[in-house]
Amino acid sequence: MRRLAKMLVAGALLASVTATMAFADYNKGFKYYQKYVKRASHVKGTEFLKIIGAKTPDDINALLKNNAKPLISLLEKKGQKKAAKAIEKIVKKHKLNDLKDFLVGMVNGKIPAG
Repeated sequence: MRRLAKMLVAGALLASVTATMAFADYNKGFKYYQKYVKRASHVKGTEFLKIIGAKTPDDINALLKNNAKPLISLLEKKGQKKAAKAIEKIVKKHKLNDLKDFLVGMVNGKIPAG
């Protein structure tokens, strides 16, 4: 009985750590989006998704392939050169995966306040 209780407590701790780690990437991505993209281009996250036409996680994955070159190209074509430069900075800082988690989270309905 004690062993089962210990296993349940360990499982609960593991689940909470895993959940925290899952949110950490989204939060980091939000931070990088705010710091680079929004500060440079003044485009909110929801507007950004409309500009790039992303509706599914697969859309985001396709745009972020090859160090986000399709996304950068699309932003430049749409006249969002400041946002394109900001994405390039995020790529250079090796934070593209965090940005991806943030954008996928938004596509899935997790919209940040403000």
